[in-house]
Amino acid sequence: MRRQAPIPAPDGAFDADAVWTLFEGRTDRMRQVWRISRSTLPGYIDDLLAAVDGGDWTTAARHAHSLAGSASNFGAHALVATARKIEDLAGEGHVPAGDVHVARTQFDALCTAMTAWLDQVSASPGAPPAG
Repeated sequence: MRRQAPIPAPDGAFDADAVWTLFEGRTDRMRQVWRISRSTLPGYIDDLLAAVDGGDWTTAARHAHSLAGSASNFGAHALVATARKIEDLAGEGHVPAGDVHVARTQFDALCTAMTAWLDQVSASPGAPPAG
């Protein structure tokens, strides 16, 4: 299995080589995990924002931690860093709502880029067959 993705990530929104390696080039598995993540990540962000707005720092930290873990599966380094920052700040009892909005913007960029990339890499002649 090649260690590099056959197509780079659009706009550097995520680490395509890390995703390719983690999933061993299996685009079927990438799509499956992305479908699940794409359906759960918005809830983490919405719940995170609600917890921050309500000053529930324990819940905010938990949702930020979940967001970071899920985003790390896709090499979304900027989103992971933002979520970890939020988790740390929640542990200290304060999170600027703007940081949560940054996370949402990073998530939206990841969604656009990952979806486009998966479509391209699945159709790439260098992609291994699903199986």
